[in-house]
Amino acid sequence: NRNSGISSGIEDGFCLSSAKKIVLATNIAESSITIDDVVYVIDCGKAKETSYDALNKLACLLPSWISKASAHQRRGRAGRVQHGVCYRLYPKLIHDAMLEYQLPEILRTPLQELCLHIKSLQLGSVGSFLAKALQPPDPLSVENAIELLKTIGALGDAEELTPLGRHLCTLPLDPNIGKMLLMGAIFQCLNPALTIAAALAHRDPFVLPINRKEEADAAKRSFAGVSCSDHIALVKAFEGYKDAKRNGRERAFCWENFLSPVTLQMMEDMRNQFIDLLSDIGFVDKSPGASAYNQYSHDLEMVCAVLCAGLYPNVVQCKRRGKRTAFYTKEVGKVDIHPASVNAGVHLFPLPYMVYSEKVKTTSIFVRDSTNISDYALLLFGGNLIPSKTGEGIEMLGGYLHFSASKSVLDLIRKLRGELDKLLNRKVEEPGFDISVEGKGVVSAVVELLHSQNMSELHIKLIIIGSSIYPVIDMSSVQASPLSSPPSYNPEGR
Repeated sequence: NRNSGISSGIEDGFCLSSAKKIVLATNIAESSITIDDVVYVIDCGKAKETSYDALNKLACLLPSWISKASAHQRRGRAGRVQHGVCYRLYPKLIHDAMLEYQLPEILRTPLQELCLHIKSLQLGSVGSFLAKALQPPDPLSVENAIELLKTIGALGDAEELTPLGRHLCTLPLDPNIGKMLLMGAIFQCLNPALTIAAALAHRDPFVLPINRKEEADAAKRSFAGVSCSDHIALVKAFEGYKDAKRNGRERAFCWENFLSPVTLQMMEDMRNQFIDLLSDIGFVDKSPGASAYNQYSHDLEMVCAVLCAGLYPNVVQCKRRGKRTAFYTKEVGKVDIHPASVNAGVHLFPLPYMVYSEKVKTTSIFVRDSTNISDYALLLFGGNLIPSKTGEGIEMLGGYLHFSASKSVLDLIRKLRGELDKLLNRKVEEPGFDISVEGKGVVSAVVELLHSQNMSELHIKLIIIGSSIYPVIDMSSVQASPLSSPPSYNPEGR
């Protein structure tokens, strides 16, 4: 079985010389492998191909007819080193109607990374530049990319590159993942951010052996623990791999926990490259060592907040429906958790929101790599806080998310967020600025608030040091209405 998620150990079976081999393969076999003694190829004429739904802002991975070029490649698998026969399970009429070549990637993928580099090269308006392409992308796809870059702070209102955008251009990553990496360095969660960025940029290290899916899923859930987070599972799996490697038993560890040693080694190499890149732009100073950037690496709430900062606006509402939870996004309404997620079997979640890495349409619309987060993570690390039209709460994502609390709590949240944003803006403009020293009071207040996510008694006071205002959280008998989040949603996604 040739599939990119299958354990690499299965490849050993292809080396058998005396056995009769039947190879079931995805389109990875068109060009990536050559098996010398293949004589017959049976071509179904279809492949799961990634496309981009600009209207609903999601990737689609659906079966579609291949191109003539792909059909030619498949036929060639039987004729590499000896004569062979290719059986095509579709009529000549279908073959004649196929496209000559696969659609170019610019028409099938989100464009935010491309748009960011166009701005960095000072090529003018993104839309005007891309309209000159041989096969221009859908204008709505370009609009979506620019809107996202503005939302995460990489572009200004006039499409100008911001200081954050200039830093993101230097990182060979999707802008959301790049921002998460920067936030990990800023808020001293560097190790988890490096691991998550490497896995999302390369591939998931968890493998799915044939007939052992339940065991593999159980191993992944054991890494996640009670975090309700695929990203935390990645971090814990990598930490376990590093510990096993120090003891010389990394191969056994990977075998026992359904992990790919090749992928984990690649992730380790990528982490080192990311540290070099962060050092080049001034966000990491290698001389003090890694410990200087990992004060909060084992603080689950802080790591989840950094994830929120990077993955926003990829937010899911978790709405309790009896003994189960339903999930909703702004663009498409109801979605499902991907079956490979540690959250797929969870019926009730402790916190009201999730952030996710990717939304994809296959048999349903699934969110991949999700993490359960609190209201406070969104309020402090999510989008801009907009007063609601009624004046009784705070809105986010154009009013899709609504947060309600007493006026005093909302005012203090706004002040704390304002102080935090000032620190972040200065850090982005001056990478050498030490936020853990200059903004110690604000960071401490943020950490305390994140830890109070399930507490009903919360009091925040302001102290003035010099010309700066520092919100400090004080647990006391003062009663404040806890933040609740009854965001309205439309199941139709309109």
